[in-house]
Amino acid sequence: MSEQHSDDQQQLAWLNDISMGSRQAFQSLYEHSSGKLLAIATKLLGRKDLAEEVLQEVYIKVWHNPEVYHSERGSVMTWLISILRNQCIDQLRHSQVKRKHQHKLPEPADINPQLDLDMSASNQKLDECMRLLQGEQRHTIQLAFLYGYTHQEITRHLSAPLGSIKSWIRRGLEALKRCLKS
Repeated sequence: MSEQHSDDQQQLAWLNDISMGSRQAFQSLYEHSSGKLLAIATKLLGRKDLAEEVLQEVYIKVWHNPEVYHSERGSVMTWLISILRNQCIDQLRHSQVKRKHQHKLPEPADINPQLDLDMSASNQKLDECMRLLQGEQRHTIQLAFLYGYTHQEITRHLSAPLGSIKSWIRRGLEALKRCLKS
């Protein structure tokens, strides 16, 4: 059996285990493939920070949807590269749109949920829930979802660690979800 065939079989086994919730298989697939994927993403995007964000999105997709892979369309690595390529294209399009509509990032004091959200009846509850969020959570969610900024851009703008930015967004989204359900 060739080394390539053995690699393909191992990756397929990891993917099957991932579909059953195996974190160890996910870690093994990540360790085996992330270096190559990061190199490809960095080459396509020209920036390592963006490549790292795209790579994170690829593995999130793999973790949540391993069953999307179909062996008749190619190897697991080919599938991963395809997902990566699509994410890179999305990132490049996002960057082009943002450059085209470049504007100053709003400061926390400049953001008003009533102005940023349409006050139609369907969004009234969302507006109420946004007002209940803590300042950092509201600000980071608005920068990310209303203005389309990446975690890295928010990190630079707020001079806060990336982990804090991600935590504020995650906790804010969880709080919004709970509020909207109530």
